[in-house]
Amino acid sequence: MRLVADHISKRYESGGIEDLSFLIEPESFTLVKGESGVGKTTLLNVITGCLHPDCGAVYIDGREIYTQMKRHERTALLQHKIGYMMQGISLIPSMSVYDNILYPYKLNNTACKDITDRIDEIFEELGIANIKQSTPARISAGEYRRVLLAGVLCKRPQVLIADEPTSNLDEKTADLVRQTLYDYVSANNSVIVATHDYKFADADRIIHLSNQKDDVKGVY
Repeated sequence: MRLVADHISKRYESGGIEDLSFLIEPESFTLVKGESGVGKTTLLNVITGCLHPDCGAVYIDGREIYTQMKRHERTALLQHKIGYMMQGISLIPSMSVYDNILYPYKLNNTACKDITDRIDEIFEELGIANIKQSTPARISAGEYRRVLLAGVLCKRPQVLIADEPTSNLDEKTADLVRQTLYDYVSANNSVIVATHDYKFADADRIIHLSNQKDDVKGVY
């Protein structure tokens, strides 16, 4: 999947993003870097169809997502092509973390052994198999972040987008998450990570956000 941001801006009194253009192609790893409050999450929300920009355009496979797609089409993108690991609380409190991940597949009548096997495998890879029957309130903040990542990985999205995926993680677990995201890049998949984690260093493209001037470095 090919994603193009064309001179996008989203302004707030306290900041935002200004006139950003870049290209995300398959088999690429992109970092969005900058201190807290400079617009990293705003940028991710704009390119995923969650937040309409003040100006500019976002194209996915040649279609502008705000003018050429209806709202349900943008929702379908997040369900099938884009996996977005957001910050914040998004798990259903009354369900186990395992059932939280399985729930969307039950809603769509696509839950099957292949899906449950995939969830089990990813929980093992991320070191959270021991908490899969726990409710969100009974797990740590770091475990919560890994459950959210597991939910995104289970979808096998063409573009995986993660907002501060290593926050609240100890160093060993953070290394595991970083490697999992780097390994996800393939001929059909790309990864975008917003972070101020300096150990995310290797990337095909780095988008630096600041309160002074935004900058994009990489191959176009």
